[in-house]
Amino acid sequence: MAKSQTNEGRKFNFKSRSVPRKNIDLQAEIERFLAAKRSEGRSERTIKTYRQALLHFNGWYAERPDAALTTDTLRGYFDYMKNEKQKWDDHPTNSSEVIGVSARSLNNLRRNLNVLFNFLVSERIIAQNPLASIKPFIDNEDTFAVFSDEDVLRLLEAPNKRVYTGFRDYAMMLVLIDTGLRINELTNLRVSDFDMTLRQITVRPEIAKTRTTRIVPISIRTLKTVLQLVDFINVESSDYLFLTQFGERYMADTFAKMLKQYAKRVGVTGVRVSPHTFRHYMAVKFLKSGGDPFTLMRILGHADISMTNRYVKYTNTDIQTQHDKASPVQNLIDSGNDRKRGRKKFM
Repeated sequence: MAKSQTNEGRKFNFKSRSVPRKNIDLQAEIERFLAAKRSEGRSERTIKTYRQALLHFNGWYAERPDAALTTDTLRGYFDYMKNEKQKWDDHPTNSSEVIGVSARSLNNLRRNLNVLFNFLVSERIIAQNPLASIKPFIDNEDTFAVFSDEDVLRLLEAPNKRVYTGFRDYAMMLVLIDTGLRINELTNLRVSDFDMTLRQITVRPEIAKTRTTRIVPISIRTLKTVLQLVDFINVESSDYLFLTQFGERYMADTFAKMLKQYAKRVGVTGVRVSPHTFRHYMAVKFLKSGGDPFTLMRILGHADISMTNRYVKYTNTDIQTQHDKASPVQNLIDSGNDRKRGRKKFM
């Protein structure tokens, strides 16, 4: 853009479109942004994620009255998060001596802030997105915890299945292992979401992370367990499936805490015990058992195949085994030898 233009010997200075710091109430703009996203139909979980990330940044920003919403300011924030912030220092119960957050966490923060700043640009609150020139952070540790088969078997044995609460938790684990549902999708399932004839679960758009309906198959064994649970609690088809002993919806956080107690009870250590770890386990097990990434993508509800491909590297150790089974040369020669052995000699 030109800095000035001449008109009859006089210079015209263009005005800056940047908005002075004093004219931006970031707290108010965050609330306005959240209201806009809610009106667009974003899930409450997504709204909560936005709120946590944006208010954390606002808290850091408010402590620096001389700062402005510039690229340099954002670089300073990310530098603080990477090299100075004590992990969990803003959590009411957890604490840690670890300094700095992971590249994945930084990218999550960057993604949420980017949505906010794009909104402020579209609303003409700021002239440009200060994150535009800040690239995603390189994640050299694109790994996640995966249960072993032994871990899963131990966890399945942990609940007391002779009482309702234990049988409910056992059923929930089976559904997670079988389908890879996200925890909030699981705890929001209603009885009517299960098609007992087709052996399918309908993940409704209002509970799906992607806000789209998806159909997830379920095994006969898991379905039988779900039917036992339905018969036991005697609820209507419109009711939630997983309930507390008081008949209220079983909350995700409560189930996550129970999993940790079960893990401690049966000695599952060395891996993060959470509902999402079951999702990782299902994905890796599906691929190792011969499933293809594109089908897995549809089951898990991933937006694109790149997310699903994170699981492929966990199956690399099985490449030799799979090749031995599917080798074209081996199968061709074996098939030819079988035919030769089957020929009869003519006299």
